[in-house]
Amino acid sequence: MVAEGVETPEQLDLLRSMGCDQYQGYYFSPPLNAAAFSELVRGRQEAALLSEADAVRTHSKLAAYKAG
Repeated sequence: MVAEGVETPEQLDLLRSMGCDQYQGYYFSPPLNAAAFSELVRGRQEAALLSEADAVRTHSKLAAYKAG
């Protein structure tokens, strides 16, 4: 299940407590066009290591990807 429209930390906490592990919404990022999304993913791949907080603070699980 993917929760859409997450806008506040309180909403995220509630969803997590209910077992939801996929989220998207303005809390993480406004909608992005293809070019901006590509830059986001490329930037995440170039990071040496990403923390769990980085993965949580994005609208996509792609942020958890670690290149290499």
